[in-house]
Amino acid sequence: MSDRHELFQFLTADSKVNGVPATNYLSTTYFLAKLASECDPSDVEHDISHKVPGVRVVDTRSAESYREAHIPGALNLPHRDLGPEHVTGLDREVTYVTYGFGPDCNAGTKGAAKLAVLGFKAKEMIGGFEYWKRDGFPVESGNPSDS
Repeated sequence: MSDRHELFQFLTADSKVNGVPATNYLSTTYFLAKLASECDPSDVEHDISHKVPGVRVVDTRSAESYREAHIPGALNLPHRDLGPEHVTGLDREVTYVTYGFGPDCNAGTKGAAKLAVLGFKAKEMIGGFEYWKRDGFPVESGNPSDS
C-alpha cells in the first residue's frame, strides 16, 4: 500500500477522532511544543500577581492602543516597528510574553516571532488583550513611558 493511500484512508476514516490515531510520542511532542510557545491570560495574571521573576509582558499593539488600555506593567513594543534597535536594553534571561488585540489578531504572534528570531525567549498569550479583559483581569491606561 502506498503512503498516500494510507494517509488518504486516515483522512476519510469512519471515526473523526481516531481516523488519525493518537500516539504518545507525537502527542507529547506537540503539546509540550505548544506550551513552550504560548500561555493563557490566567497563567500570565498568576505570574504577575505572584511577582514571579523572569517574566515580562509585551503589548505588541500600536502605541495608541497601548495608551487606551493595556496589561499593568506591560512594555509596549509594536510589532510593526520591532527590530534589533528596539531590543538593546532587554534582558535575554527573561521570557517575554506578547499579546495583541485578541484571537483574530496576530500582532502577538508576530511580536513573539520577531523576539525569538532576535534571540529572546518568547511566548504568546493566547486570546490577547480581549481574553485578558474578558477574564476580568486589571487594565491600566497611559503612555508607554508612564509604565
